This record gives sequence, C-alpha cells and structure tokens, in this order.
Amino acid sequence: PVSGKVLRVETPGLMSTIQDQGRFGYQCYGISTSGANDQRALRLGNLLLGNDVGDAAVEITFGGFAAVFAAATAFAISGADLGPTLNGTPISTVVVYMAMPGDKLIMAAPVSGFRSYLHLPGGVVCDQVLGSAATYQPAHIGGIDGRALIAGDELAAGEPSRAMTAGTTLDFPAAPPAQTPQHVRVILGPQDDHFTARGIRTFLDEIFIVTDRSNRQGVRLDGPEIETKNDSYDIVSDAVVTGSIQIPGDRKPIILMSDRQTTGGYPKIAVVAMVDLPHIAQAAPGTQIQFVAISREEA
Repeated sequence: PVSGKVLRVETPGLMSTIQDQGRFGYQCYGISTSGANDQRALRLGNLLLGNDVGDAAVEITFGGFAAVFAAATAFAISGADLGPTLNGTPISTVVVYMAMPGDKLIMAAPVSGFRSYLHLPGGVVCDQVLGSAATYQPAHIGGIDGRALIAGDELAAGEPSRAMTAGTTLDFPAAPPAQTPQHVRVILGPQDDHFTARGIRTFLDEIFIVTDRSNRQGVRLDGPEIETKNDSYDIVSDAVVTGSIQIPGDRKPIILMSDRQTTGGYPKIAVVAMVDLPHIAQAAPGTQIQFVAISREEA
C-alpha cells in the first residue's frame, strides 16, 4: 500500500461524504458531532486494515458510486452490501482487497442495508476541522470543503500501519438477520412524562415505517400518532444526543442521528440504546421498526 492520492471519484451516487468517529467537545458551541452514522461498521473496517478505529472513510449512501484507483493500494468495504464490484467482479464486505492503477470500483444499489464505508490504509486523509475530518454539510466544515463528494474528487490515503494481505477478513460474529419489523431497543425518557399512557403504548406497541424524508440529521418515521398530555408538542429547548427520539407537532417520531442539532424543542419520548444505532443507520426507506423498552442498566 502507498500513501497519497489513490482514488478518483467518477460518480458519487446519492450522497457520499468523508466521515470519521466524529467531532467531540464542541456541542456547547452548537456544533454537531457528525461522524459515521454506523459507527460499528466504521470501526470494523478500520480494524481490518490496521487503522485507528476512528480513522476517516467514505460513507456511501444507497449506491450509484463509482471510482477509479490511481495507485496500487489495499482497501476494504464495511457496512451495507451495496453490490460492490471491482472491474466488474463482485466483491464482499469486511475483506481486504488489493487494487491496481486503473481498477474500477462500483457500488450499484443496496442488496441489504443502506450505508457502506470505503476504507483506505491509514484512513482517508483531508484537512481536519476542530480535530475531525467528519463532513458536516449544514456548517460546510470537514471532508472536502464541507460538502458531499463530487465527480473528479481525488482521495488520499494515510500511512499504512502494516503490510496488507488480500483476502484477510475478521473473525467477528456476523450481525443477525434483520427482523421484520426491526426491533429497536430504547430507554424511555427524558420527557416520557410529557406523554399520555395511551401515547406511550402507541409508541411501544405499534409499527413505524422509515420514510424517504430521512437524512443524516434524523430518521423520520410514519405511523400512528403519539398523544401528549394537553396536546402540547413543545418544550423549552434542551440538549439532545444521538438516538434521541423527538415527537414534533405532526405526532410522528424522528430519531436524531449523527448530524443532529445540539438542542431541540420537541419532547423526547425515548433514546435508542447505542448498541442498536447501527440498525437505524442501515434502515432504508420502507423499513418497519418496532420499539422495545429496556432499562438503562440493560442498555
């Protein structure tokens, strides 16, 4: 593997951004953490290449991505199966591959999941803002000029930590097959007392559907309306965390994700347990979700 510019983007697909573990310590200034929506996939891919677990990778949403290697390098893909091919030959996720100059990588469309991560040795290198390479498009910071990738962008790799062997994989238990509906474990609160008993039952007993109005800031769900006391859906704004589930005035849940705002004025009925956040990150529009309440200790 070599460092320097190793990959040229031909088509970026629906949305591809450079993401790492995130930007921490600045929420008090109103700056989002950002970072990979599926942190588990980011860590696995980096471990496979011997990178630091938080190194930057390309987060590819839904597919339509094509790039050409400009130098010989190892690479790996983690997260969703977006039907990746190298020079037309199907390849797998969480396996080390060796690419030569001129080789073409394509991720066409989802076979399973919604977001893939393309990893390079030493991580994808770009200017850091406040200690992170994570792209946060609303503020135009991180990644390449704070934006999604476009055709012609050239990506540089860092210094590899070790020699790479094609075919290397991780002895890591595979994720269980997704259920229908997908069970998502939550801890009720901090404003669950804002809701009626019927509202809480609706939240836990009914099935919700991921809509196409979802993005990196929040996953919007459709389904039955969730009832509050006094028909009020506003609170004094307070802090939110990744996985917070807000119920705004349309009475439908929004699960806040990596590009979430730092505070919010809608009541939060629950928070997704961190272990299940990857399920939300990989939930394509149309995915059915049912929430399951657990204790903080279990989470």
